[in-house]
Amino acid sequence: GQRPGLPAAMPSSDDDGAGGGGSLAKRRVGSWSDDEEVVACARRALEAAEEAMQAARDDPGASERVRSLTAHAAEEARSVLSALMSSPRARHQRQSLTEFTELLAQEVKEAAEESVQEGIKYAERTLRQAKSLIEDHFQIDEAFRMLGPLRQDSNLARDVHDWFNLIALVPVIVLNLRNWSCRAGISNFCGLFDSGLIGLWHGEVFIAFWWSTLAYFIIDALFIVVLPGCVRSPKVIMQHHVATIGYIMVPYLHREVGWLMGCCMLVEVNTWFLIARRSFNKYGDKPFTTGVALPKSLRLLLVSLCFYVSWFVIRLGFYPYLLVLILQEWYKYSLKLGTPLNILAITPIMQCIFIFLNIKWTIDLIRSKLKGRGASKGL
Repeated sequence: GQRPGLPAAMPSSDDDGAGGGGSLAKRRVGSWSDDEEVVACARRALEAAEEAMQAARDDPGASERVRSLTAHAAEEARSVLSALMSSPRARHQRQSLTEFTELLAQEVKEAAEESVQEGIKYAERTLRQAKSLIEDHFQIDEAFRMLGPLRQDSNLARDVHDWFNLIALVPVIVLNLRNWSCRAGISNFCGLFDSGLIGLWHGEVFIAFWWSTLAYFIIDALFIVVLPGCVRSPKVIMQHHVATIGYIMVPYLHREVGWLMGCCMLVEVNTWFLIARRSFNKYGDKPFTTGVALPKSLRLLLVSLCFYVSWFVIRLGFYPYLLVLILQEWYKYSLKLGTPLNILAITPIMQCIFIFLNIKWTIDLIRSKLKGRGASKGL
């Protein structure tokens, strides 16, 4: 005879995955699910027993025998649930679940840290690829310390391009200077404080100056297209030349602001000395050191002195001052046309970009110099 409340037959241990049809993982998942169901049933039985015990206590007509039996049933249900929860198998499953969660969290943490490191490395590579102008002319280590003049490798295309610039920039600079008057003499700053900067511009040879400048940038751009290895950053140089060609169209169409082109092109004086430093010192020699002849040391010193003086005077002094004049001219022209949206509106924007680049390159130059000096002292 079958006892009431019990199933007719319990499943055999060989029924689950008989014949090897189920995998070990499936058997574990199935066993886990069965155990969870038994625990859930025990919880529901305990809840029902506690409700019955509470109902017997609240019923005035319930006998002490009923109250005792319901309390005993609740206690037994609580013991069954406690035994299920404290069994080795249940502890192992809870421990396995905890370990799995911890391992998953660890993997997520490691993946996040790896992603952060990759992001930092990518940012560093991007910053290193965005080279400063200083790195094209000085030897810089990974800590951005200046180690001295850059020793040039053998590059015929670069050498030819450098000499083209040294020669082609001369007529551009000379024609530019011929458009300015200096009747008051250099000792009186050419009358700058009497007539103002714009008053020194007469523009008598502006057309020749403009065409020579245009020809220089076009030929130099073609040079880079044909021989991109002649410069370290051909894409950046090409963008600069295209922007400059578009910029000089403003004074060509409005001759009254021809002085603006003359002022901006004065920076080519510094560019000439910048290239001369590299071309005249291919081996990166330091002046007045062992093995460097006195004439060469004097020549390198003179070029370097002119480079630094023209850099700070033109790029850091003259260009910010020029921005003030450009804003004034733009304001006057806007009043004349009745709108600030005119062809001169681009000039203060371009000038701010130039000033920003000059400041950045100057900071790079000073920072590398200071680090290089500190390294030589053993700091």
